[in-house]
Amino acid sequence: MIFGKQQILFLLVNLLIRVIMDQKIIALWSTPRSRSTAFMWMVKQRGDFLALHEPFGASAYYSEERIFNRFPDITPQAEYNYQNVLQDLKVKSQNNRLFIKDFPCYFIQIVNNEFIDYFQHTFLIRNPAQMLPSYYYKMPDLNFEECGYKQLFELFNKVIERTGKIPVVINADDLVENTIDIVQEYCSRIGIPFIPEVLNWNSPSNTNEISWWDNGSWLEDLRISCGFQKTEKSYLKIHQDQKLLSLYNLCMPYYEKLNQHRLLQRK
Repeated sequence: MIFGKQQILFLLVNLLIRVIMDQKIIALWSTPRSRSTAFMWMVKQRGDFLALHEPFGASAYYSEERIFNRFPDITPQAEYNYQNVLQDLKVKSQNNRLFIKDFPCYFIQIVNNEFIDYFQHTFLIRNPAQMLPSYYYKMPDLNFEECGYKQLFELFNKVIERTGKIPVVINADDLVENTIDIVQEYCSRIGIPFIPEVLNWNSPSNTNEISWWDNGSWLEDLRISCGFQKTEKSYLKIHQDQKLLSLYNLCMPYYEKLNQHRLLQRK
């Protein structure tokens, strides 16, 4: 069969539409205090993604289905129910290349094969010895479920079971120490161009540019940053507090299992 120019153009346009529609939402799954917001901010600087900050956080704290009761005085809102948030992401992804970062501890209970199929899954981990003191400083009454390591590992396994492939895992230390290599490899693995210019960014002028639901205290480090960097803070050490030590012992096995799959520095 011989196609004319108009028929060929029609086929190419339809093929392009199918490719766009088949693009999955790229997700970076992490635990709190693991430099995930800085990673999202880097992606936002690219200009080719709509980058969203923790959309399922609203479900976990503010919806009728909320799983954490930290804000009991706030009336639950149906618009934040899990399926409503998921539907909103699907709608946004029809007109934008979408990137989200979020914590599986907010949503692991709704994960099924359909959920997994919505996303291109990537993971960011941080050693609990570094993550927990920072988190504990911000939220002294945190519990093991809110630490998120167990749920992160559970989602990691569910993704492997569904896809048959090991997803990309970044270690936060590697990200700081070998930024160019790690980000370049990340981009290669998920099939997007590497843009080195976004590794040095202008810090956000206010937290509304980063997140819709934070009062700013959690994002102060990003507000004064211009790239991935170490921060020196006088937090308690793991061995200096019994609660920290207990949480560390619970979280560390999950971290170690995930860390076996991290992107390594190029030789």
